[in-house]
Amino acid sequence: MSDKKGSWGVSAALMLLGVAGIGVGLTITQQRAAQGRAARDHAAEIAQTLATRVAGQRADVAAQLDKASAIPELRAALDNRVDARTFDDLFQTEEWWEDFRSHAVAVVRGDKIVVARGIDPAAVNKAMERVPSAQAVDSAGQILAVAAGTYRLRKSGDDFTVVLGRRVDDATLASLRGPSSVAVALSDGKRIRASAGDAAGAAAAAQLVGSEAAGTFVDPSGEWAGAAVAFGDGLWVVGMGEKAARPLPEPAGWGSAGLGALLVLAGAIPLVRRRRSRPAPSPSVTTGGGMPAPMPAFHAPVSRVVALNPPPGRAPTSAADIPRSRGSAAATALAAESTQQFGRYTLLKRIGEGGMAEVFTAILSGAEGFERLVVIKRLRPHLALNPDAVAQFIDEAKLGSVLTHSNIVTVSDFGKVGDGYFLAAEYVSGHTLAAISARHAEKFGRPLPAAFVFYMAHEVLAALGYAHERTDPSGRPLGIIHRDVSPTNVMVNFEGEVKLLDFGIVKATERVSRTREGNVKGNVGYMSPEQARGGDVSNRSDLFSLGLVVFDLLTGESFYRGSGSGEILYQAATGPTAEHLARINALPQPGPEVLRNVLSIDPAGRYPSARAFAQAIGQSMTVAKSQLAELMRILFRDRPSTD
Repeated sequence: MSDKKGSWGVSAALMLLGVAGIGVGLTITQQRAAQGRAARDHAAEIAQTLATRVAGQRADVAAQLDKASAIPELRAALDNRVDARTFDDLFQTEEWWEDFRSHAVAVVRGDKIVVARGIDPAAVNKAMERVPSAQAVDSAGQILAVAAGTYRLRKSGDDFTVVLGRRVDDATLASLRGPSSVAVALSDGKRIRASAGDAAGAAAAAQLVGSEAAGTFVDPSGEWAGAAVAFGDGLWVVGMGEKAARPLPEPAGWGSAGLGALLVLAGAIPLVRRRRSRPAPSPSVTTGGGMPAPMPAFHAPVSRVVALNPPPGRAPTSAADIPRSRGSAAATALAAESTQQFGRYTLLKRIGEGGMAEVFTAILSGAEGFERLVVIKRLRPHLALNPDAVAQFIDEAKLGSVLTHSNIVTVSDFGKVGDGYFLAAEYVSGHTLAAISARHAEKFGRPLPAAFVFYMAHEVLAALGYAHERTDPSGRPLGIIHRDVSPTNVMVNFEGEVKLLDFGIVKATERVSRTREGNVKGNVGYMSPEQARGGDVSNRSDLFSLGLVVFDLLTGESFYRGSGSGEILYQAATGPTAEHLARINALPQPGPEVLRNVLSIDPAGRYPSARAFAQAIGQSMTVAKSQLAELMRILFRDRPSTD
C-alpha cells in the first residue's frame, strides 16, 4: 500500500511541477509581449516628441529669416546692388546685423549668388530647391538648420532670396531631447554626425544608421526604443529611449512551457499505465456471513525518479581553485582539459593553437596572495630543436617587450620551463574584430556602422604608427613592420580599448631570425601585393592590410574571394581589380576615397605613414571609447568570454 501511495505522490509532484512550469512559461511570454508593446509605444512617443521639436527648430529659423530679410539696411544694399565684398564687410561690422553675426547667410538675386557667408554654394542651391522652406543641409561637413525665402524690393521691384542658417551643434541636439529620450543623434544615413545625451544611448543610436526611414525602432533585446525624424534631405534626428529592464529571452518562456509539458506527461504516463494494467473485477466470494470477501490487491510497479549526474563544475578562476600538480613531469605538461602548474604560472584553459604555438589563459601567483591573469604562449615541444622557429619566437618576445603602447598587447615575461620556450602576455578581456563583425551581423543583420569602423581603425593606426617609428636607445629606427594585420589580430576589450597583437612574424632591423627571400608569411587574405609576391615590405604594407580590414568590417565581406588559400594568394599578389574598385566605390564616404588611396597596388601611391592615414579618417570618427564599450556590452552581454 505504501508503494502505491509513493507512486501516486511522485506522479502528482511531477504533474504539479509541470503545470507550474507551463504557467511560468506563459507568464514570461506574456511579459515579453507586454514589454514589446510598451517599447513600441515608447518609440512612438519619442517620434512624436522629436517631430514636434524639429518642427519648432524649423519655425524658429524661419522666423529669424523673416526678421533678417526685413532689415532696411539690407534691402537698401540690395537696391544699390553692392558687390560681394561690400556685403561681406557689412555683415562683419554693421550693428544692424549684430543679431545674425553667428549665422550663415547667402543672398541670391535671380539665379546668381550675390554673397555667401559660412555656407557653400551647393548647400545654398539645396536650400533653394524648396522656397519657402526650413530644413537641415550639409555644408562642407557642417550641418546647418536653414530657412530660405523670396522677398520683393519696393524701390526696384526686384525679387531676392535670402538663405539663413544656424549650425546644428550639441546644444541644438540637446534641445531636441524630450522627457522620454536619453540621447539624440544626427545621422546622414551612413554614419552618426553628432550626438548629445547619454553615451550608451548614443551608441545604441548608431544601430539605426541605414534604417532611419522605418521611423521607429525597438532593439531586438528589448532594452532600447528609438525613432528617427527627417530633418532634411538625407538627414535625420534619431532619439533613443530610456534603457528598459531587460526581459527574459523568449526561448526561456517556450523552454519553461515545454519542460512543464514534459513533466506533466512524465507524471501522467505511470498513472495511465497503472490504470490499464489493473485487472478486471472478479466475482465476489461470499462468506458465511453474507459479506463479499475482499479480493487480493494487485499493485502496479512503483515509478522511481533517477537523479541525473550534475554538470561539470565551473572553470577555476583563481589559483585558489586549482589543485597543484606535483613532480617534474607535471611541471612541463600542458593538458587542455585540466589545470596544470607551469613554472610560476597555473594554466587554466587552452584558448588557441597554431602550427608553432599553443595559447592558454593562466594565473601568475606571487607573495601575499598576489595573482594576475595572463596569456601564456608556448612554443610547441617538437619545434624546440628547430633553430628558425626558436629564433622567430625569441623575436616576438623581444619586440613585444619593447613595444609599450596602450593599443598594443605587451609581453611581460619570456623563458623556458623544461625544454619548452614560452612568453607571457597581457590578457585582454574582449573579442577580436572578426568576432565583433560576425556578432553584429548576427544580431542586427548588417555590417558595423562606419563610425565605429573608422574609430577602431584609427586606434590600430596609433599602434602601427608607434611601432613603425620606434627607435633603439641611440635613436636608430628599429624598422618594425607587423606583416600580419588582420581582423583576428586586433581585439577590443569591454572598456572600448583597441589592442593590436601577435608580432610573431614582424619584420625588424634587429631580428635573431631572418625570413628567406620569397618566403611568404601572414594571413593571405589581408596581404599587400608586394608581401603576397614574397618581396620586400615597408610600413605601407601594414597600411594596405589595415585597408582590407576596414573594407571587411564596412561590408561584412572578404575583399578577396576564392576557393582556397592558393587562389586567394594569387589574387592578393595581383592586387585590386576593376571589380574590387567598383565594390570600394559603393561604400559610404569617406570609405571610397580612403581605400582607393591605401589599397593602391604601387606602395608609393598609398599614404606615406600611419599618421597620414589616421588624419584622413579622423574627421569620420564621431564615436568615442565609451560608445565602443557600450556597443561591446550590447553585442556580447550573453557572451563575455574572450575569443
